[in-house]
Amino acid sequence: MSEKNAPKPESGPSPIGEISQEPSAFESFLDANQKKLILIGILAILGLIAYVIFDGLSKLSAQNAAGEVAAARSIPELDAASKNHEGSNAGGSALLLKSQLLWRDQQRQEAVEAVETFISSYPDHPAIGNAHASLGSYKQQMGQIEEAKTAFLKASETEGSSASSLALLSLGDLARSAGNDDEAKALYDRIISEYEDRHFQVKSMARDRLKLIGVAAPTEKAPTATEPNTPQNTPSVTSKPLTIPGLPPLTTPGQKTDDAKETDPKEDGELGELPDLELPEKSQGSEPAKQPAPPTPAPAE
Repeated sequence: MSEKNAPKPESGPSPIGEISQEPSAFESFLDANQKKLILIGILAILGLIAYVIFDGLSKLSAQNAAGEVAAARSIPELDAASKNHEGSNAGGSALLLKSQLLWRDQQRQEAVEAVETFISSYPDHPAIGNAHASLGSYKQQMGQIEEAKTAFLKASETEGSSASSLALLSLGDLARSAGNDDEAKALYDRIISEYEDRHFQVKSMARDRLKLIGVAAPTEKAPTATEPNTPQNTPSVTSKPLTIPGLPPLTTPGQKTDDAKETDPKEDGELGELPDLELPEKSQGSEPAKQPAPPTPAPAE
């Protein structure tokens, strides 16, 4: 039997799919860019280290600057700190503290200029609301009421400011002093409603002021002048009259005392009206005047 006529073996079922042994696209990318990826990782680590170092140095510098501002006790020291750390929060804080010391020392115009410089130079400072409130207080004490209202309004609108409620309270007080009770009441109510769980002391002050709305301030009554010839109610003084041994008590006309008796003054050994006594004249010289000798009694008959 020839090979051509030999039966061919039956072919089995063909496989569904074959697993490729070639590397994937991701592995090929890693193999082709391995060095670049390692370099990028190293640079990222170095950048993170640099950020940590820079952040730590910044915090340390900020702490040192804050310590310098906190240690300052005079206007020249605060002025130097504000210039040394100009542009930072510490420099702004030094300028704000400087304005307060200037106001304390009665340098009012300089204090206003300092706080206005702070407001314009540090609009993002955490204490910007307090600065507006301080400016409002300065203007109010200087009699510039409209400018004070503007500053208090800006302080009340500053989010997160600890002085926002106090600025509203000041606006309410200004309205109440001007006779605008309705406006003052609205401002006091706003403090109570907007600051539910904070600024408790200011809320208590607002409640107290609400009780005073519509209540007239007490006034002192001026003393009336006493008309002439008008009997006055003076307190009576009772005292025992002065007594002299052998004489009746001294009394005013028409007055009787407990010790006075309606009896004959010659009774009980008391003396009546004393006769006028002639005192002997004193003779010149050191010797006393001699008394006249008593008369010699006549002989008995």
